[in-house]
Amino acid sequence: MPRFKFKAKDQKIYDKVSSAFKNTEIFQKQREMVFGRWDFVVFGPSGKENIVLRKGYAEQSTIQRAPVYIASLVDPSVHNVSGVPIEEFISDDLPEEYAGLEIVQIDPLRPLTIEKKEVLAQASNAESEICKRFECDNIAVIRAPDESDWGIAVLRYLHECDSVFSDSLIETFNFRNNASISKTSNWRN
Repeated sequence: MPRFKFKAKDQKIYDKVSSAFKNTEIFQKQREMVFGRWDFVVFGPSGKENIVLRKGYAEQSTIQRAPVYIASLVDPSVHNVSGVPIEEFISDDLPEEYAGLEIVQIDPLRPLTIEKKEVLAQASNAESEICKRFECDNIAVIRAPDESDWGIAVLRYLHECDSVFSDSLIETFNFRNNASISKTSNWRN
C-alpha cells in the first residue's frame, strides 16, 4: 500500500493538514478509471454562508509519453532508513556518486488542474444537491472539511485510488522495498 507522508513547518500546520486528511469525505469515486487521469469535484464550506465547489482533474505528467515519477533518495549510512538500491532501477550509466543511494519512496507526479470554480449559497441540502448533480458523471465527488482544504482532500482521494489501483512501477518498488526490509530485519535477528 502506498504511503502518504508530509512535512510541515510547525505543529499547527501539521495538525490542520492531518485533520483535513482525516475528515475528508469521498461520496463518489470514478466508476471507470482512465489511465493517467483522475477527474474530481471537491467542495467545502467557506464561512457560514457559502460553499466553494471546484471541478478539475489530476493528470500524470509525462515526457514524450512516458509517465513522470518523483523518487525520494537517501544515503542509508547517514539516515536510519532502508529502501531499494538505486542500482535496481538504473543499471546503465549511473553516476558513481549515486552508487549506494536507496529509493525510499516513489510517487507519480500528478499536478491538480481546476477547470471550474463556483461559489454556491450554503443550504441545508447543498451536499445532496451537489452529489445528485454529478451522480451520473464519471467523476469523484469529495467533501473537504473547509474549502481551503480542497487540495488535501483531492490528495486523500488519489491516495485511496493508489491503494487499490497501484501501477506496475510502484508495485515493483513496493515489492523490492519489502524484500529489502525483510533481509535487513532478518540480518539483525
